[in-house]
Amino acid sequence: MGSFNRASKALKSILRYSFRFHPLPSIIEADVVGWTFNCSRSFCSHPRRNDSDMDLGQYPPERIRNFSIIAHIDHGKSTLADRLLELTGTIKKGHGQPQYLDKLQVERERGITVKAQTATMFYKHNFQQLSSVDGKESVTFLLNLIDTPGHVDFSYEVSRSLAACQGALLVVDAAQGVQAQTVANFYLAFESNLTIIPVINKIDQPTADPDRVIAQLKSMFDLDPADALLTSAKTGQGLENVLPAVIDRISPPPGKSNLPLRMLLLDSYYDEYKGVICHVAVVDGTLRKGDKISSVATGQTYEVSDVGIMHPELIPTGILFTGQVGFVVSGMRSTKEARVGDTLYHSRYSIESLPGNFPAYTNFE
Repeated sequence: MGSFNRASKALKSILRYSFRFHPLPSIIEADVVGWTFNCSRSFCSHPRRNDSDMDLGQYPPERIRNFSIIAHIDHGKSTLADRLLELTGTIKKGHGQPQYLDKLQVERERGITVKAQTATMFYKHNFQQLSSVDGKESVTFLLNLIDTPGHVDFSYEVSRSLAACQGALLVVDAAQGVQAQTVANFYLAFESNLTIIPVINKIDQPTADPDRVIAQLKSMFDLDPADALLTSAKTGQGLENVLPAVIDRISPPPGKSNLPLRMLLLDSYYDEYKGVICHVAVVDGTLRKGDKISSVATGQTYEVSDVGIMHPELIPTGILFTGQVGFVVSGMRSTKEARVGDTLYHSRYSIESLPGNFPAYTNFE
């Protein structure tokens, strides 16, 4: 204890001497006794958007696009996701680590995606159907991106992610061409009746042959060669065409805002502070903080204590509207209660479970 007091006194004298010539900026509060430093939000690497930007009510379904990125392993989809996040200002270029959406340690070590991750982006685009008469006014769209695994062992992650989307970017390596999981993921998206946008990635490689890959896509999947986008996620070449293609080609969510709430449960994980956090897609209706919701699979009823979007970190908004993808905290004690593929709804209504979705599976801790 004596050594601690001596170290504390020494630190006080050093700081007192330093502040005499270099005053501490006002944005930092120093508590020498408690050995703590607090920084303002302007110091953070990823500051939150203004509250006005978080008004999700200004994004009706026609201004929302939900899409996944699907590919064979190591074809560059996580790098492409990073570039799209940077392009929309969701994350700052050069901040954070590569493959930003890969959160698990095994994903970092192996360089592969194991769990599907969701991120909400905001992007301005001159969309003819929603712009002014002269077509020059830009409209802000809400884009929900889901980065999916490419390994065959995690195909279930892909299938449940596609259930929340209306389109998919099919990424193919310009050198490797169509491979096994390219075929498997294409048919998962095709059977889900999604709009598929082919993206030929890594065109900067010396061995790249995009013409051969485009011919493969035509012969194997009957995809129009004119629809293919040529990109390099590493250099940024061609990326300016990706999001406009997503907005122009992929249809908005088909849900109805005037119907009772129905949500598809996409994923869940346990947080030691908040409990179980569920990732959901709002198909119909509106979800607000304080609502009581029920599960079709378990029959349990919960009260929503927090709701918001992944941007890409959790940002509370207090509400989710039709067609939007976000997170819900409802007091679930275990991920066993959060069954992937389950339908969540307002407890005061009787509804039918969402049709055509994969069976509800249990996540085990």
